[in-house]
Amino acid sequence: MNEKTKKKIFDIFGKIFLLCHRMEYIADKELKKDNLTARQWLLIATIEKLFEYPPAINEVADKLSTSHQNVKQIANQLEKKGFIIIERDENDKRILRLKVTEKNRRYWDSRAEEHEKFILSLFNSLEEEEIHRFHTLVNKLSENIDKFYEKAKEM
Repeated sequence: MNEKTKKKIFDIFGKIFLLCHRMEYIADKELKKDNLTARQWLLIATIEKLFEYPPAINEVADKLSTSHQNVKQIANQLEKKGFIIIERDENDKRILRLKVTEKNRRYWDSRAEEHEKFILSLFNSLEEEEIHRFHTLVNKLSENIDKFYEKAKEM
């Protein structure tokens, strides 16, 4: 690998971190009017999109690469707002499961068009072909990073 390519890799690495923080900042500003945060949105999205059943807190924590305590704290905030319900597992009372509420569904349904417009606007500088290529590359990078994540969990 030549030096120019290495330099680009380090640049990409840094920009990914910066983009994550900026996207969270922008999303926090966008959601603030509804008294929500980007992390709360991400928790709800994880429950709804990555599970076909009410997941346990530790399952959500694993998907978000964070701690059980962090997910529980965010879940408690969302429960107070009526967006989710935290309930004990029927078979193992030590396990807490997260369920989205009807209020949550109504909220996101009522904001779907507004949120779609916002998210699409973040990518409006890219051509359709660039979006397809970017999607392919992000998925490829994600698969590789997932391998490192699994190894890191074993340490």
